[in-house]
Amino acid sequence: MDILDTTEAGTAVVRGSLLRFGGYGIGTLATVASSAVVIRHLGLIDTGHFTTVTALVTIVATVSDLGLTGIAVREYSTGPRSDGQRFLRNLLGIRIAIALSGLVIAVLFGLLVGYPAVMVIGTVIAGAGMVVLVVQDGCSIPLQVRLRFGLVAGFQLAIQVGVAIEALLLALAGAGLLPFFALQLPVVIPVLVVTVVVGGRDSRLIPKIETREWRRMVGRILPYSAAVVLSVVYFQIAQVMVSVLSSSAQTGYFGVSFRVLAAFTTVPPLLVSTSLPLLARAARDDSERFAYASRKLAETMLIVGCGVALGLFLGAGFAIRVIAGPGFGPSADVLRILSVALLGTFVIGARGYALLSLDRLHAMLASNAIALTVVLAAGVPLISAYGAKGAAIALVAAELTLSLCYEWSLAHTRPELRFNPGYVLRAAAATLTAGAVAVVLGVSPLASAVLGSAIYIAALLVLGLIPEEIREALFRRHRPAV
Repeated sequence: MDILDTTEAGTAVVRGSLLRFGGYGIGTLATVASSAVVIRHLGLIDTGHFTTVTALVTIVATVSDLGLTGIAVREYSTGPRSDGQRFLRNLLGIRIAIALSGLVIAVLFGLLVGYPAVMVIGTVIAGAGMVVLVVQDGCSIPLQVRLRFGLVAGFQLAIQVGVAIEALLLALAGAGLLPFFALQLPVVIPVLVVTVVVGGRDSRLIPKIETREWRRMVGRILPYSAAVVLSVVYFQIAQVMVSVLSSSAQTGYFGVSFRVLAAFTTVPPLLVSTSLPLLARAARDDSERFAYASRKLAETMLIVGCGVALGLFLGAGFAIRVIAGPGFGPSADVLRILSVALLGTFVIGARGYALLSLDRLHAMLASNAIALTVVLAAGVPLISAYGAKGAAIALVAAELTLSLCYEWSLAHTRPELRFNPGYVLRAAAATLTAGAVAVVLGVSPLASAVLGSAIYIAALLVLGLIPEEIREALFRRHRPAV
């Protein structure tokens, strides 16, 4: 029997989320350790150049996806495997074609706005690594649908640690800025080969070019594709806006804090993407199961988001000092502002996959268009007046707006999916209490973050906010499949 049709699916999803989160956590520690050396090596101006190019390439990578990966997981979970294989092969062809086209546009943009030659060449090099990563991501989709998240987490960890080691070695060798743009290529290519080997026949995908099928696929999911593109553009565009509207120093200050935030914003997709096969199957077959699963997922992401935002807010000074050094002191205030955005980011992850499972694609498009409007309308005057802090405020406003739009899109048609007000109030009480105690004690940023997090976890336990499924996945060894 397909594991998605058994009671083991829920436990596998939770454990898969924890595996991916744990792997990402270890990888993030490696990234932070190498970044502390790299940023000091590059200095303020080159750090701003590096983070700006990274933001451009990230935009291209997400645009190349067009939301097709999420749709592919849904289709692979709910339809015949033969149709899923054809979809994945065409998906890979589309993503490669769009990635290469987007890379050309990114290079032209750099030339148009007058970026230095090293940034333009760096965009080409970093873009090549991005294309290989796109292929590896597509080949890992069958593993995700089979809930083999141990392998997926291992691949993710290998890429993060490999890139971190390369960056550290380059910094210690005194390399210039340009080689840092090529960090992904030597790591992602071997991981791609291993993915194809261990993934078996389903993961051995040869890109397929069927123009009629391409048009059908893109036309079918165009609203979701546009929503995904807007979601990345509105988030990454803040870095680019600072580089255009403010000084190089402000670009560097924002770049460091934004880089720290970006490390945390990848956590929600890691946690909730494991649930998409289950949500998609439940949305097709069992509305009651879907309502229960989506509510529990949203509640879990809410308390995790509150905890991460609290820890980052309290420990911002320590994080910036370790990663960038005393010369980036203003980045700490910027990071404290940006930490508030994580409250929305984690909820967006849960509610976004619920909307996708229900095929509410137009609602997602409208919500992300509103978020982009907010960051542009607020960002231009705020960045011009306040530089990096203005960009942080605009980004927080956009992220919270998107989370509210997603919540309304679900709740106004499916009241059974809405948050329990009592649960939200208890989560807010736990967060505010932990933060207040840590601030009042006046200890160092690191001690404040550790103490605040400990008090927060204790409050979650006292208030009964940790879902039973999480406790079961952690402490119960096995339950017979039904």
